[in-house]
Amino acid sequence: MLYGAVACTAVVSVVLAGLAWKFAGDRADTDRAAAEYSAQAADRAAALRAGSDFLIAAYTVDAAGDKGMSKWHAAMSAATTDTLRDRVQQTKAVLSLLTEADASMTGAVEEVAVVSQNDKLIRLLAVLRLTGRAPGQTEPTSGSVTEYIDLIQVNGTWKVFGYQDIAGKSAAGVPDSGLPGLPATQPQPSPAPGR
Repeated sequence: MLYGAVACTAVVSVVLAGLAWKFAGDRADTDRAAAEYSAQAADRAAALRAGSDFLIAAYTVDAAGDKGMSKWHAAMSAATTDTLRDRVQQTKAVLSLLTEADASMTGAVEEVAVVSQNDKLIRLLAVLRLTGRAPGQTEPTSGSVTEYIDLIQVNGTWKVFGYQDIAGKSAAGVPDSGLPGLPATQPQPSPAPGR
């Protein structure tokens, strides 16, 4: 009888030890999942800020304060990857027409949301309100634009590697739009120095 009680106590001890081990493992999994979720939330917040800052810079043209667009170009270069260098130059050339005409434009982000996310890529969808003023114009003109913004994490900083105006288009109308998955555009290798 004493042996039966000892055996029963041993079995109960083994079962309790096994349960304790399992719950400790579950706790570690829960802690790991919480840490991953927290990191993803921090990435989303940082990408939302970076994408919004990029859009505001991209759609703000100050004819009086930045006639040569050097401030605009510096802000765009800081917010984007090297793969967008040519596109930034093309956009600058178009927007320079506004500054030459002494016209100004401002962009304000009205809505922005994360559409997709993985470890290093985030796609945003944003709606901007654009307001423009030209010399002799009594009232400013305004409109809106909807954009996809694709960001990549570079050395801990979220940078824009692609953007696309989607006004008048739907996800079904844009081949390989990446919705609801990952960005449609993929980051390209940076051009070799000196190119």
